[in-house]
Amino acid sequence: MPTRQCQVLISDVLPEFLPPQVLILGELGMPFSKAVNLLGQEFEHILFDARQGIHLEALAIASGTLKRGGTFCLLLSTWEDLEKHSDMDSLRWNGNQSVICTPHFIHHFKQCIARSHFPILQKASAVSFPPVFSYEEKQKQATDEQQQIIEAILQRQCDLYFLTAKRGRGKSALLGMLANRIDEPIYLTAPNKSAVNTLYSFAKGKIEFIAPDELIQRLQQDAAFSESAWLFVDEAAMLPLSLLQQFSQHFRHIVFSTTIHSYEGTGRGFELKFKQKIHRTFQHFELYQPLRWEENDPLEHFIEDLLLLDAEDKFEQIVYNPRSNLQIYEVPQSQLIRSPESFYGLMTLAHYRTSPIDLRRLFDGEGQRFYLASDQHQLIGAIWALEEGGMNDEALIEQIQKGIRRPKGNLVPQALCFHSNFSQACRLRSQRISRIAVQPHWQQLGIGMALVNTMQKSTVDFLSVSFGYTQELANFWQKCGFVLVHLGEHLEASSGCYSAIALKGISEEGVAFVKIAQRQFQRNLGLLAHPLAETMRQGEIDWSLSEEDWQSLSHFAYYHRTLFSSIPAICRLLKAQGESHFPQLLGYLTKKQLPFNKKKSVECFRLEIKQYLEERL
Repeated sequence: MPTRQCQVLISDVLPEFLPPQVLILGELGMPFSKAVNLLGQEFEHILFDARQGIHLEALAIASGTLKRGGTFCLLLSTWEDLEKHSDMDSLRWNGNQSVICTPHFIHHFKQCIARSHFPILQKASAVSFPPVFSYEEKQKQATDEQQQIIEAILQRQCDLYFLTAKRGRGKSALLGMLANRIDEPIYLTAPNKSAVNTLYSFAKGKIEFIAPDELIQRLQQDAAFSESAWLFVDEAAMLPLSLLQQFSQHFRHIVFSTTIHSYEGTGRGFELKFKQKIHRTFQHFELYQPLRWEENDPLEHFIEDLLLLDAEDKFEQIVYNPRSNLQIYEVPQSQLIRSPESFYGLMTLAHYRTSPIDLRRLFDGEGQRFYLASDQHQLIGAIWALEEGGMNDEALIEQIQKGIRRPKGNLVPQALCFHSNFSQACRLRSQRISRIAVQPHWQQLGIGMALVNTMQKSTVDFLSVSFGYTQELANFWQKCGFVLVHLGEHLEASSGCYSAIALKGISEEGVAFVKIAQRQFQRNLGLLAHPLAETMRQGEIDWSLSEEDWQSLSHFAYYHRTLFSSIPAICRLLKAQGESHFPQLLGYLTKKQLPFNKKKSVECFRLEIKQYLEERL
């Protein structure tokens, strides 16, 4: 059987004559942003147009859709000086308004090409796509490996089953064939419905697909339907753990399947985190034999090498040694990326959604800081931090505060400037802890706290962290000296939790700012329409209208300040000035229902505040 081939073409233009069966991704074909729609499909040949930049997620997705015997052509505008060319993809991950060159990633990319021995063609005429080929119908019979797993699951010795595999191993086919052997009702959920077509092509009986959020609603309304039913969760690691936990509380049997070594960054860290949170019996199976392409496929090896997909598997987990001589220090980016596998492996293990976009940022992102904890040259823990703030464009800061502009980067300063009216958050220099990780056997020993303490030597005004709020995480950051200053309005899709921002002052000016931010957060918490507010509120509610309240009201009436962030000031205004001036707002605050659709309702609320402010003048 022929293997899949890859070739690199150096040309400013697309080849003139391309066979109709060639899928083109990039500037003159399918946009990279739409590549996720390719999941579940197969293509005979692919031309990946990377002349403007290398979109790693799209590259990984596309490679997994190439048929056995197909050719993957990677188009670049230059080769010798590729490091010096601007990469448009940097706009997605660098937190900057301008395009940058990406010399470190390109160096890594060239090394991977060299190790794979892919031909580098200088002429478009040298590109060759084999004639259209066809193979027999998809194998509808289970392989020995699949059959063993199916029979084991049908023994029903456990409640929950985990099925993991690299792409192309027949995971979806196995689920379809398993469904044919189950008599009870089967429900299927997945983050992307279009990606389950293969599963349906193998399943003879009816499987009802329910989107994850709809499934939660149905379970809340009437959970009886789940009592004797099976649930298949495809690509489970792409869903928040909180959702998966809710599913596991209802269905008798669940099969959680997920891809490891995949474009979305899922890995074995998902298994570790999820299994720690469930209290039902479970069994884990893994498929190894590739079905969609040959063993030792060169394109698969290239993608794994390029995306460091095996860094997590190769990362050495060390048993805790109480006699260890732990060293904690900062390491420059230039040194870390010379051999990034260990650091990246730890991050992937701890944060299973570490993705190709993180890899691009690691190699060439600007304003990054790295703090490591090691024992005898073995990496035990690490912090990945980003420099933020230090802005001196007052006009831009004012536009951020009013919601007119939201430039890339500076996540925490912009959030505090917009939601809390703290323009000084943009001016002060800060470091945001983007990722923190400690090896599983070394956790709960103060290593994370020690890493954070090392950051206090930085010449910044404050440290910040944005995280999905859980009591466990809140307690950790509190122990590290951080205080909560902001809660997000909505549950985050990635974590299933409300986002939270916590700060820790470093310089004298930073300490003063953090105290003000904490005081304002606590002052507004009692009036904030938030599910977590009741448990966090301290003291009596302050009903006096402050200067900050009047600023919030003005920005809500005339600019883009959100209703959620303005509610405390609005409540104080209604209590102080009489509710009769604000009939629509009063109805909303008492009934907790919008009078119209959200957009029209907020427009009405803005108008009521605006009319009052203008009458007051």
